[in-house]
Amino acid sequence: MTTSGTAAAAGKGPVLGLVLGTEGYGVRRSWLELFRGLQARDIPSAAVVLRRGEMGAALEAVGTSVAYIDVGATPPMAGGGIRKYRQLLSRGAVQLKVLRALRSEINLAGAGTLVLQSPLEVPLAGLAARLSGIRAYWMMPNAISSGYPFDLNRRVYRFAFRHLNVVPIANSLFTDTTIGRGDFERHICQLGIDPAEFDPAVPGGVRRADLGIPENAIVLGVFARMVAEKGQLRLAEALGDLGNEAACIHLLLCGGPLHSAYAAELKSFVQDHGLTGRVHFTGPISDVASYYKICDVVVNSRLDPEPFGLSVIEGMMLGKPVLAHKAGGPGETVIDGQTGWHIQGPDKAAFVAALRRVLAGLPRLAEIGQAARAHALANFTSDRTVGRIVDIITGGRKA
Repeated sequence: MTTSGTAAAAGKGPVLGLVLGTEGYGVRRSWLELFRGLQARDIPSAAVVLRRGEMGAALEAVGTSVAYIDVGATPPMAGGGIRKYRQLLSRGAVQLKVLRALRSEINLAGAGTLVLQSPLEVPLAGLAARLSGIRAYWMMPNAISSGYPFDLNRRVYRFAFRHLNVVPIANSLFTDTTIGRGDFERHICQLGIDPAEFDPAVPGGVRRADLGIPENAIVLGVFARMVAEKGQLRLAEALGDLGNEAACIHLLLCGGPLHSAYAAELKSFVQDHGLTGRVHFTGPISDVASYYKICDVVVNSRLDPEPFGLSVIEGMMLGKPVLAHKAGGPGETVIDGQTGWHIQGPDKAAFVAALRRVLAGLPRLAEIGQAARAHALANFTSDRTVGRIVDIITGGRKA
């Protein structure tokens, strides 16, 4: 790894990413966009990956130098109360074992900045940064939850912000509010995507006929894991309540797992309420853009506040109006009535009202889609996001 070229413009030493290795779709995409953007700016960068797998391979594929610290399998965080507290302590013990190896990688790379996304690695990154005399920037992928006893997680994070050289970068105004008050450096940087990858002018590889969807149907697409909080069932319930008023609407539900209690409940509802043939399940998909392209409207139906909502900007970048629950990030990214519509609440009545707004807006779909594309190009490109991240880290290299 070299620190020549324009490294001086990025501060002292390369940018080192602390990568979990088991990231899901959104976080994985954020990592890849960041490293591509750093490379395009000739800013030296590398990654330390804690678990071997697809994430590390993907980083290597885009030319990122990767070092592995194999921490083995770690039990997932589950449950609540004292159980979650014990799990947190157990993970902390594992992180202490990794600390020495991470510091060694920081010194070996001559890193000037540490960047991370996983919330559970914040204490580890903070200790390593503090002991190495650099800053750690936490690109927050999610809001901070309130599920710990005595507000323990927020206390830990705020301690890291004040004393361990960790700087939070929230992905939305909403996510930033979940940090709480505090006298420490903090930033907001909304996510971005590559317009070339989500280009509506490029034909997709999926046809409606492949999925049994009529060409004249109005297709509302949901791109999310098949879990209750994502709201697919609530959307189907609203569609069922509208009856013949919404006979033209078909739902395209992209994501899995399809063999779960929630998926079974959803499929049973579809069958019992005469929606078979109008609700289409794809399971997990890889060519995401092609499925967006056969939709008329993209829906983010998450019931609780969405920290940001990557599917929102992906849909808008492809020139699709977006229907989204306004709680959280989508309330900031979707301009109600201009680039799509807000769902005013998580209840069925709000979803029914929102679907009626979509039906009323059908003559304006092309107009709204064009506005959505323009809005995404102006505000949510990966180049803009990486530029913002670089501005943040180059302004604060001294610990």
